[in-house]
Amino acid sequence: MNLSEEQLKEVEEMGGLFFSPMDIAINLELEDDDREYFVAAIECKNMNNPIVRAFQKGWLTTEVELRKAIKQSAMNGSSPSQGMMMNYQREGRV
Repeated sequence: MNLSEEQLKEVEEMGGLFFSPMDIAINLELEDDDREYFVAAIECKNMNNPIVRAFQKGWLTTEVELRKAIKQSAMNGSSPSQGMMMNYQREGRV
């Protein structure tokens, strides 16, 4: 399945808004087989696939922006944001 550049941009944008892969596939009006392939590719995180890369790029770009905002809020003294940053730190340890 090949998506146009416009469709890939839409996948990236919707991924960045945290829409589910199925919702994105429905929005793109994909046929049943293509919809199943689309969802499976994203769930498997097959990064060789441009669809998956677009989805992940959108998702991660927004997540970075959110974490920056949470970090700034934590630095300004927000106790809930500080707790969230501590959770990110624990989860991110290698």
